[in-house]
Amino acid sequence: MQTSLDLSSLSRREALKAGLIFSSGLLAGNWTGSAKAAEPKVDFGKEGLHFLAVGDYGSGNESQRKVAQRMNEFAGSLGAPLSAVLALGDNFYNKLETERFGRGFEEMYSKEHLDCPFYATLGNHDYGPGYDSKQGAPKADIQLAYAKDNPTSRWKMPAKWYTVEFPNAANPLVKIIYLDSNMHEEGMLTPQEKLDQKRFLEAELAKERKAKWLWIVAHHPVFTDTIKRKDSPGLIKNWGGYLQQNPVSLYLSGHDHNLQHLRLPDYSASFLVSGGGGAKSYETKLSDRGFSQTVYGFNHIHVNDERIKVQIIDADGKCLHAFTRDMNGKMEITV
Repeated sequence: MQTSLDLSSLSRREALKAGLIFSSGLLAGNWTGSAKAAEPKVDFGKEGLHFLAVGDYGSGNESQRKVAQRMNEFAGSLGAPLSAVLALGDNFYNKLETERFGRGFEEMYSKEHLDCPFYATLGNHDYGPGYDSKQGAPKADIQLAYAKDNPTSRWKMPAKWYTVEFPNAANPLVKIIYLDSNMHEEGMLTPQEKLDQKRFLEAELAKERKAKWLWIVAHHPVFTDTIKRKDSPGLIKNWGGYLQQNPVSLYLSGHDHNLQHLRLPDYSASFLVSGGGGAKSYETKLSDRGFSQTVYGFNHIHVNDERIKVQIIDADGKCLHAFTRDMNGKMEITV
């Protein structure tokens, strides 16, 4: 159970050591972090892998185009190729036809510097016809079929749940388990699919792990500091034990249209919400659980043998929050 403490009595070092607060903004009386925005770090040397993460982007509006352009520009400044973009769901709002992949994905995200796989998960708006559209074919099936029928496309969705290892399965540094979190509404995952996914997750976690790092990607947050939403009791019940009992360093999600980095008692994972891809923003609340801001943007992740470095970058290209964590879960806030 989380205890509410008077953070004003703690020094920054004590607060960080206690794992109570992860943004200098709160201690400075500026939780939004805007006054602390900095130029993002782009020089990481030759070692390690680079990823971007973005969710809730499938609107086709000007905000999506701006974030997509900024992602391309930032990727071009790294001086190293991206291993992948982690696409966190709500890939297409409203009616989906195969033709939308051209303007809504292939052309939206420039190959200039984003010429890498986009490994995608399914969001609630990626299902139909009952949820987001009255079209005949379920939107999820269209996305799965596009990946299968267009193997040379950057769009990758081999299944509703799957595992991918980077840089390769023979010598992986990072293992990412993709899950379908659409388990708590009608017309999405069937009872059999829920059981199959549970068995898949348990089997993946039971395997001997070659990769040093283990991440989980899903659309819905387990925990959130969005005003209009609450922590997910369903995901806490279904996945909380797996997150606590396994060395998961990052849990990445979207669904809430903002940017967050939270750390919870009894969980070693860092929880990232990267739902700022273009859909209408959701306001966040002040919390002692971490950083949150109502803003469009994306995440950059650099990982090597020793540590992960995460940057939260807005649509203007500014780094609003950044942190590193090592293999033991020790974390340092750098922005």
